[in-house]
Amino acid sequence: MHVFFGSEGRPFILDSQMRWDVGVNAFLARLSVIDGKTNSPRTWRSYAYELADWLSYCRRIAVEWKDISELDIATYRSVLASESSARTGLPLRRGTINHRLGVITQFYRFALKKGWMTALPFEVEEVRIPYSASTGLGTGHRACVATTNLRLRGAREELEIPPRQDIRRFIQSFPTWRDRLIAETMWLTGMRSAEVCALPVHALPDDPGALGRDTAAIKITGKGQKRRAVLFPVRLLCSIGRYIQMERSRRIRGQDPPSVFLGRAGKALQTPAVNRVFSTNCKRTGITIWPHLLRHAHTVERLAYLQDIGAPNPLKTVQLELGHAHMATTERYLHLTERMRADAIETHNSFVDRLLGE
Repeated sequence: MHVFFGSEGRPFILDSQMRWDVGVNAFLARLSVIDGKTNSPRTWRSYAYELADWLSYCRRIAVEWKDISELDIATYRSVLASESSARTGLPLRRGTINHRLGVITQFYRFALKKGWMTALPFEVEEVRIPYSASTGLGTGHRACVATTNLRLRGAREELEIPPRQDIRRFIQSFPTWRDRLIAETMWLTGMRSAEVCALPVHALPDDPGALGRDTAAIKITGKGQKRRAVLFPVRLLCSIGRYIQMERSRRIRGQDPPSVFLGRAGKALQTPAVNRVFSTNCKRTGITIWPHLLRHAHTVERLAYLQDIGAPNPLKTVQLELGHAHMATTERYLHLTERMRADAIETHNSFVDRLLGE
């Protein structure tokens, strides 16, 4: 199966004979055009590639997607659990596998609704989930969630945040200035890898040293095409400014791309390239740190810092800074800040000084 992209990056899938499957592409159109559930081309790409992978598996086992069984999907799940990521070389995470299974179940629910199937190839059960008092709805309220028994289950994986000195050593060990700046930006601001890759030059101040303060709010376009302000240390902005003037200008080939960080061909850097750079540095240092782990590390440190200085509503502050859609995503870091505090956090004058050990 082959994934292609039309206008505005909207995906469609053709088989090996370049044939169009109405059901498959109607589902992708529903996702990206009709329902408008997400404005993120990255999400469209993710759904398209994950669906294409499933359809390729159906082709390998010589079964049409409309004739698939629950056992076939469970077998596919086992195949995913035994594979490694092409980008990191590590086993696929449970959340990644469950997301792929979620795309498959959404696709089949859509096909059933359209009348292209007479029954789902899996059982669906409703689970009643009580709301906690923290939701603001009080106790006694319940939500019905449709789910399947195909998802990989298990205890929630607890994040393992490396010590600060290991993160510092990992970042400092990158052999190129660009890669060190990318990693440092993720750690000091909590930005996602894709957000750092898309960071536009025009969003940065021309002379950050003249701002007269320690931090500056930079407007970025984050996940789901949502705009938010990210706090950048001025010292980091100064370093990025020097990189733009001294190194980035040498990478440009022809038209100047809008993004700060460029690849070898002078084009905007993409997240797969960042993943490869991190993977290489993991092997070089013996420290396992992937891009999103720096975002996790930033979140834990930021929460602990805001709690230490007595800031009002630290959770809400971090939720807005990180662009979390739901407070529950931010809350999962609370127990890690308590564990960190139990290990005795050093006292520093500022959040950035705390991270950099100054």
